[in-house]
Amino acid sequence: MPLHIRNDGEIVEEYKLEVVGPSGPWSEVVPGLVSLYPGQDATASVEFRPPRSAAVQAGEFLYGVQVLPTEHPEEAVVPEGVLSLLPFYETTAELMPRTSRGRFGALHRLAVDNRGNIPIAVTLTGTDPGEMLDMGLPEEALTVEPGTVQFAHVRIRPVRKIWRGMSATHPFAITATPTDGPPVVLDGTYLQEPILPAWITKAAIALLALAVGLFAAWQLLFKPAVEATAKAAVQDSVNQAGQSASEAATKASEASAGAADAGVAAQSAGEAATSAATSAEKASQAAGNPPQPEIVSSIAKRLEVESAAGASSSAPFVFDNPTGVLKLTDLVLNNPQGDFGRLRLELDGVPLLDMALENFRDMDYHFLTPVRVTAGQSLTLTMSCNRVGSPPDQAAPPQCKSAAFLSGTITIPNPSSAQQ
Repeated sequence: MPLHIRNDGEIVEEYKLEVVGPSGPWSEVVPGLVSLYPGQDATASVEFRPPRSAAVQAGEFLYGVQVLPTEHPEEAVVPEGVLSLLPFYETTAELMPRTSRGRFGALHRLAVDNRGNIPIAVTLTGTDPGEMLDMGLPEEALTVEPGTVQFAHVRIRPVRKIWRGMSATHPFAITATPTDGPPVVLDGTYLQEPILPAWITKAAIALLALAVGLFAAWQLLFKPAVEATAKAAVQDSVNQAGQSASEAATKASEASAGAADAGVAAQSAGEAATSAATSAEKASQAAGNPPQPEIVSSIAKRLEVESAAGASSSAPFVFDNPTGVLKLTDLVLNNPQGDFGRLRLELDGVPLLDMALENFRDMDYHFLTPVRVTAGQSLTLTMSCNRVGSPPDQAAPPQCKSAAFLSGTITIPNPSSAQQ
């Protein structure tokens, strides 16, 4: 841009020339210093050298040239102008990773980089030569500002599954097409693996061989030994039965020799049989239905307390079973709102637990040695609220709220066991 300068003064003047405004860093006046006699004029050149960079976006730039006289700086002037910077396009893209593998599909990331000086809209399309892939791409165009990067997910799925055999290689291409400028084509490869791995056949054969081996070992080794042992046991029982029958015949022959002796022997045998039957019946009852000394049942109880800030409240639980014993084995404390304060659990005024509410939301205790509670004793849950908590994404609750879940067993003596 030419700049015309004239000295209308009465003395020799030297003028310092400098471009001011946003274009100053990449603008220059040549020459930058001009000396003129009165009535003399000269022409300088304002040169603009905008960098090819996304840091300088396309559009109109206001600029001014400061003409500063050395002798009379108060007479400085700043002629102004407008520079229209034209757009340029430079779009790059990258597919990460270039090669993927999987049985049911894979996920890629696509990065689109706008190195130009104007925003662009980029549409994504995908193709594969064999039409064996289903490619999930964003339906809407990506808007990329100058000097920035936009990312998109590309999901690759095979059209047909490979159950077993060799893996298959599927090449594909993703095309990023900007509104202005040449499209960018990115090549990728998807390695489709079989669903059933190659070692599954060998494993099935090995399992089948193991089953056949175990069956053969049973038929050839273990089964004959078991049958021989069973036959020997049966033969021993038969021999013992024959011996018992022979002894019974001998006793019967001896009994026939004297009626009196036989009657006494018969009476003794009857008493012995009755005693044996009674003993057998008691043994059968003991083996089939052994008496239980006590009855055990489960119990679960939830205690809830609510209190305003600066106040306290309690929730008691009185165990009123006159014959049973409560064995407390598990305790779950709950502070859903994140309140601040203290929570105490007492047994007849004796503290079992005393905790700060701000230290937990949910806490689980399991007692290796159960806490015993007898009839008439009271478990009391007491909460002292200092400040009401504020759960995320919820309205502030009006008061503190906590709870305790008690579980265990109740043991009661069995009356039938006492009678037996």
